[in-house]
Amino acid sequence: MPEHSWLEILWFHKDKIQLAVYALLFLYCLARRMPAPECVLSGALFGMGAIDKLHHLAIGGSIIWRHANVGHLCIDALAMAGMYVVALHANRIYPLWIAGAQIIAMFGHFYRLALEEINTFAYDAMAVTPSYIQFVAMLLGVVCHMSRRTRLGKYPSWRRSSLPTLETPARILPGA
Repeated sequence: MPEHSWLEILWFHKDKIQLAVYALLFLYCLARRMPAPECVLSGALFGMGAIDKLHHLAIGGSIIWRHANVGHLCIDALAMAGMYVVALHANRIYPLWIAGAQIIAMFGHFYRLALEEINTFAYDAMAVTPSYIQFVAMLLGVVCHMSRRTRLGKYPSWRRSSLPTLETPARILPGA
């Protein structure tokens, strides 16, 4: 029986490890009673992996249309919609990074649908790599949020949308 290196074993089990790490991050946010943006985003990241596992168990593989994985496209599209709602309303910066990384995953699917000649490795890289960026952004975001909360105390989780300002007539300044 051939010996496998730790790197090969890690690479073979990377999806299971990633799902477990996302589950731990989500449970940590819930246990620490983190504010809504942290819980929603960590839940979305965990949910993407969990739904993907359920999708492959239910279907028994993948549904491919025009060389693109339709299940992953749907999961990524729903995740992007939720992430952008949080990113645009949260009183934090890191959700923008998470939502921005999701654009890369979506473009991977769009390229695969539009250009059948795209390299399979490039498609896989564009569809999978953003999850690592999202994990780092989420982890750093949670750590920075906890640090900021320790320094400043509680602060609003969501941005307050300002009401439209009334139009005011232009003023002519004296001496101009």
